[in-house]
Amino acid sequence: MDSRGSKLNGVIKMPKNPFACSECHMILADGIDQCSHHPAAPVSSDWTGYVVVLDPSRSEIANRLNIEVPGNYALKVNIR
Repeated sequence: MDSRGSKLNGVIKMPKNPFACSECHMILADGIDQCSHHPAAPVSSDWTGYVVVLDPSRSEIANRLNIEVPGNYALKVNIR
């Protein structure tokens, strides 16, 4: 099996594309469909780019993206 999916008991399971918050761009954990920081903001599974921020206070990328909380973020979130 290649990196796009895994095979379990003869069934191919494809990885899920998690949601990202349209407001803060945080990528949400599996099964979560609402951002805890922006509950009214829409979420989308249509996002591109991926950045992991471990320490926002020491990160130039976090500073440019206005990220204040450590986590996984999408660079662009498309809302339909």
